[in-house]
Amino acid sequence: MKRRVATIRAWGVPAQLLLLAAVVLAVYGLAAPVAGLAAGFGGLAASAAAAAVCWLGAAAALAVSRAFQEGDRPLHGVLFGMLLRTGIPLFSAIALQMSVPALGEAHLLVYFVVFYPIALLVETVMSLPQPDASAGRADQSRTDPPT
Repeated sequence: MKRRVATIRAWGVPAQLLLLAAVVLAVYGLAAPVAGLAAGFGGLAASAAAAAVCWLGAAAALAVSRAFQEGDRPLHGVLFGMLLRTGIPLFSAIALQMSVPALGEAHLLVYFVVFYPIALLVETVMSLPQPDASAGRADQSRTDPPT
């Protein structure tokens, strides 16, 4: 498992964004039948809107955090990424809930609760910096000999 995660972290940002989109789309595939049965076409639209907005927030955070990892200020990337990851879905949810009554009636906010944690998990795993191979070797060299 660790090897797969390390491989995914080594991918470029476009490939990671596609993986993020694939995961969100897979979750939409699971949520869409429930949404359709619960609220008809409005439920499908609400679920799709929540999926798209959560993907957008996670994609923006991933791109920003990866861009700052290349520089000398990775903490700025984490903080700005957190702002985007949280702010885009939060303010979009409020705006859509208030401005599109059909989405609100179809329980839009419920679908945000479904998609946000998934997008957060996948984006966070991909945003973490890669462990340096030399750091691992340094840790191994510091092991105490058996007594």
